[in-house]
Amino acid sequence: MKKIIAIIGLLASVTVLNSCKKVLDAQPYDRVAADVIWSNKANAETFIYGTYGIMYAYGSGPGVDTRTTNILASYGTAGNAYPVFSESLTNRSDYGFDNWADIRRCNVIIQNVGASTSISDADKKALIAEGKFLRAMSYFNIARITGRIVWIDKPLTENDNFKLPTTANPSESYKYIIKDLEDAVADLPTTKIAGRANKYVAAAFLTEVCLEALAYKNYPAAPNVNTADPLLDEIITNAQLVIGGGYALETDYEGMFNETKSTSPEIIYAIYNKALNTVVQNTPMQNSIPNITADKIKKFDGSPLFNKSVPFECWPENFPAQNLTDDYLTIDKSDPTKVLPWNQTSQYKNAVDESVNVTAPFTRLGFPQNKVPVSADETQIKQGRIKPGSTETMWTLTNENRDARWHASIISDSTSFYGELFTTCLRGNAGRWLGINGGEYGFGLSNMYWRKGVYTNVSPSFLNTVSTDYHYVCMRLGRVYLNLAEAYLLKGDVPNAVANLNKTRVTHGQIPQSAAGNLTDAWKDYKRERRVELTEENDHYYSLLRWGRFGAEANDGIASNGTIIELTEPIRVMDVSKDRKSFSIVTGAFGNGYNQRRFEPNRRYLFPIAQGYIDNNPSFGPQNSGW
Repeated sequence: MKKIIAIIGLLASVTVLNSCKKVLDAQPYDRVAADVIWSNKANAETFIYGTYGIMYAYGSGPGVDTRTTNILASYGTAGNAYPVFSESLTNRSDYGFDNWADIRRCNVIIQNVGASTSISDADKKALIAEGKFLRAMSYFNIARITGRIVWIDKPLTENDNFKLPTTANPSESYKYIIKDLEDAVADLPTTKIAGRANKYVAAAFLTEVCLEALAYKNYPAAPNVNTADPLLDEIITNAQLVIGGGYALETDYEGMFNETKSTSPEIIYAIYNKALNTVVQNTPMQNSIPNITADKIKKFDGSPLFNKSVPFECWPENFPAQNLTDDYLTIDKSDPTKVLPWNQTSQYKNAVDESVNVTAPFTRLGFPQNKVPVSADETQIKQGRIKPGSTETMWTLTNENRDARWHASIISDSTSFYGELFTTCLRGNAGRWLGINGGEYGFGLSNMYWRKGVYTNVSPSFLNTVSTDYHYVCMRLGRVYLNLAEAYLLKGDVPNAVANLNKTRVTHGQIPQSAAGNLTDAWKDYKRERRVELTEENDHYYSLLRWGRFGAEANDGIASNGTIIELTEPIRVMDVSKDRKSFSIVTGAFGNGYNQRRFEPNRRYLFPIAQGYIDNNPSFGPQNSGW
């Protein structure tokens, strides 16, 4: 639907060129005069469309979740995450603060639309609301990083003071952001145009902004959320507004993130890029898909060969970690009312002997079909083998009766995708051991690849220069249900919280409902549900920080502002033997320091304002706590 916006923008430009020829005849020739831009709604919209780049900060893909144990990364993706999860960054690091160019565009929209004498009052109201929505979204991205923002509500001129101060604290920042979103909810239309804000888009984002605002109250002291806090009611009211807005949970979960359901009725806001100006390497697919040829597979005695000679020629850097995939629950075969981690089910316990040694030294060729290796720089934490006489295999234990989002999100061993069979076991065609100990580049580190967010119609192959449509999901109904569930948890209302987290768990996961009857169990089920539901949607890192600020049941019983266990635990990887009967789970650096994970609570809940900004303008100080 971005195509629709592009066409509208083009028509508006044509109108300007045809009706304002005398204006454009004057120098400079590469500019459109301001009085022309704001002379009518269509021209103003052209300027507004050019401001939507702000929304890429909320797009699906790995985003900042590379700092969590959802993702095992390599190359530049790992390099960007390492300074964060190793606590090696300093107050000279700049992770976001300068959004002033975007804010100026938003303020120009608000001021010039308001001052226009030729745009109708009704259109003015909606366009100003759109400018406020975009301003709020730009500031929200800064607030969740540094807490404080430089609030500017008008276009600055050369006569204004540029040595402006920051807000005093995160609460003041969120006060401005929430007010802009409230105005947007009040004045935006209900009309749904894919790729453009409406009343429901603003309300949906407002539910998440309010959660963050609650978490960062009183910062750096604990937030002490009161169950009667008005922000909780604001979340509930706006979530219910969206739920009643004509959206519907999508039964084809995978399709929402590829070409088949890119405009699903569940998607509230997405960014749509067209093949006209998009190639594979401009999308998250470039770093999710491997680079595999027949020669690479043969070098390790792997099988089977792919049907195409070069089906995948990307630069993989982003892979699902075992830590994440362990949270995709499995229905217990002995009691189908139970859902458990795959290695806690009755079928696993009946089938696997964890006392047997299944490791052997790695060899490139002729490696045993019933063994797995362990690299010298890795630590084995579990191993096992299917008992003689059992009909189970590692494939059945990890695939059968599992949360449906597992198959929709992950390419794992023996997965068919894009007309090719992926085998990530030892001596397979796509496993990690083809890339270590003198191996080849282009293979995953975790024996898994992302299926979520990967289109299935890229043609003729996944080559980095092939043109493709691509869309980024920024907000959808499932996320709103989860925001609503979190608000009810903070109110202590377990039944309503569980009812809302079950919306996605049942529809998308296709597993039995959570029956949690107390806050501790409800938070546990909620956190797992949000993790698997929103993986690769740029959510998990900020959610972990928010839960750490709330503390108690929201953070594994740890008091507010305490450590966050997941941000310190090592990442896990599982290897499976060629016969699918032996497995080994290891931790290690995996080439990128993944066994050096730290979290310093005194500073990591907010990043620093880069000290260079404060050096140039002391009004941006003081520096954030701990930096």
